[in-house]
Amino acid sequence: DKVLIVSGLAYGIDTHAHRFSVEQGTPTVGVLGHGLDRLYPTQNIQLAQKMVQNGGLLTDFLSSTNPDAVNFPSRNRIIAGMSDATIVVEAAKRGGALITAEYANSYNRDVFAVPGRLGDTTSEGCNALIKTNKATLLQTAEDVRYLLNWNHAVVSTQQIQRQLFLSLSDDQQVVFNVLNSCDKRYIDELCAQSQMPLSKVSVVLLELELAGIIECLPGKLYRVKN
Repeated sequence: DKVLIVSGLAYGIDTHAHRFSVEQGTPTVGVLGHGLDRLYPTQNIQLAQKMVQNGGLLTDFLSSTNPDAVNFPSRNRIIAGMSDATIVVEAAKRGGALITAEYANSYNRDVFAVPGRLGDTTSEGCNALIKTNKATLLQTAEDVRYLLNWNHAVVSTQQIQRQLFLSLSDDQQVVFNVLNSCDKRYIDELCAQSQMPLSKVSVVLLELELAGIIECLPGKLYRVKN
């Protein structure tokens, strides 16, 4: 599967992420804080034109909407919602990147932060996310591969027959059945297939994990233990 890079097309880290994606032929989407009839910042106009060839631009603002400051926190919820993981490379004590991280945490998505030197104002937000356990420390690109479980070995598609576990509650049995029918699942997929709310599925997963029936993999994936 291909990776999709989602960012806000803002000047700085966003620009580098989109530009590198274009250079590598990686699909990339820019989420805008204004209408599609304009582009802000203007320095990224040529970059945006290249992005639409292998990705695109997305906004929920009507045409003629200006890039007002109040729009950008709103668009950050879309960035977090579209992404399996949010990576914060630089962030001051307050700013849009931290808002995106908060949204991602509320959606039960992975959040990673690159640490910086103590006293560096552009790293205060990253260090605070790590300090408060709102983000996982990120040092290399290989960390992303591991934490999102991209390094997992290819497994046989043959269904493994397992004995039924005894003394499972009704909710536990439902979640177990969903996991037992596939290799692994994200928690939001479990919620959809079990038709149970996130709060209940989270409790059931913890119960099954403590009982040694399932295991949690990097990337917040769950599977039945072999």
